[in-house]
Amino acid sequence: MDLEKLISLGAVRKFDEGDTIFREGDIVSEMFIILSGRVGVFRSSPAGRPEKLMVLQQGDFLGDVAVTDDMPENVSAIAESQVIAISIAREDFPFFVKEMPDLALSVIKSLAGKVRLLEQRSKPAPEEKGASVPVGDAQTAAGQSLSKGVAPGSLVWPEGHKTYQIYAPETDKQYYYEKEVSCPVCESSFRTKIPRMTKLRLERRDHDLREIYADFNPLWYTIRTCPFCYFSENYVDFDKYHRLSKNALQPYQEKAAQLRGRFTLPPAEPLGIDRVFAGYYLALYFKDEDKDNPLAIAKLYMSLSWLYQDIGDVEWYERSWQKAFAYYREAYYNSTVKLKPEHEQQLSIILGELHLRRGERKEALQHFYRAIRRGDGTPYYNNLARERYMEVKEMA
Repeated sequence: MDLEKLISLGAVRKFDEGDTIFREGDIVSEMFIILSGRVGVFRSSPAGRPEKLMVLQQGDFLGDVAVTDDMPENVSAIAESQVIAISIAREDFPFFVKEMPDLALSVIKSLAGKVRLLEQRSKPAPEEKGASVPVGDAQTAAGQSLSKGVAPGSLVWPEGHKTYQIYAPETDKQYYYEKEVSCPVCESSFRTKIPRMTKLRLERRDHDLREIYADFNPLWYTIRTCPFCYFSENYVDFDKYHRLSKNALQPYQEKAAQLRGRFTLPPAEPLGIDRVFAGYYLALYFKDEDKDNPLAIAKLYMSLSWLYQDIGDVEWYERSWQKAFAYYREAYYNSTVKLKPEHEQQLSIILGELHLRRGERKEALQHFYRAIRRGDGTPYYNNLARERYMEVKEMA
């Protein structure tokens, strides 16, 4: 972002925490580009109480509707911390478009995302108009297709994907912290949520090695997505890309460039499962450059299958774990990446479980047996595989 050019086109504005930047119903004649701080965006609910739609932060746009029409604002904006922003007057917007076309395109994409959020919030939920579906509820808006900008069959979304009225519970806030990070691909800074894994209590481990925690689902926060170029990766591995050379980063930058104007990221606040799914599919999109590591792709598809299972979408659950199965097999039999003994045991157990889902009992037993026989592996996985082997034998 060229700050000098931006300042020449607008003016620097400061707001203190709690300041009302504009109210619902105001006629606003300027747009803001947030340089620092957080702004809460609210709308009046049918009950008369303010409903929080999203939180905007560094790099986000506020009042972008104001530069496109003379209608009153349909939301209120309140500073949730000290905010520094650049304001662009409506009459200066044509010059802004001419001088900074890339940033102007981002404004249009931002506007489209907000319109889509308002449209989604205006639709009746499955049980009651205006209510969202709680996390874990199997009822979904399964027949809705994704709107323009995130259309099925695009570069990122698979054909026929759906949207879901499912949002993260407020209690999630006690299990993650926020941190400012920089993107290795476009070098932009943004804030992200990181799970506090030390605060989580493990309830159980499923046969496919999924770990279930009490009161929190870390899968919602596993993928980190840059809101500027859309580069996405597991938060544990995201920063590793900073160590890549310019030549090694170039393929990722080229893939990011292909998304400009062709993809709109669902809003981050309030966090919905659509934003979570977007992160995973973006990660798969960028993993195209990492085809020598099918295990990483398999893990993404497996996580997707668990998320679809949580929301009760049987069709996409099936699609995802079948995709995971194909990549796990590739990783086990054909990959050049050498696995540690305990990782090979894990892979054997997962493949055994997926073969079992496919009705392939013989192949399932073979994989469980390989995990048992791995002498240099971990005793925990030896015993886990042995127990599962005996259970499957008894099933017969």
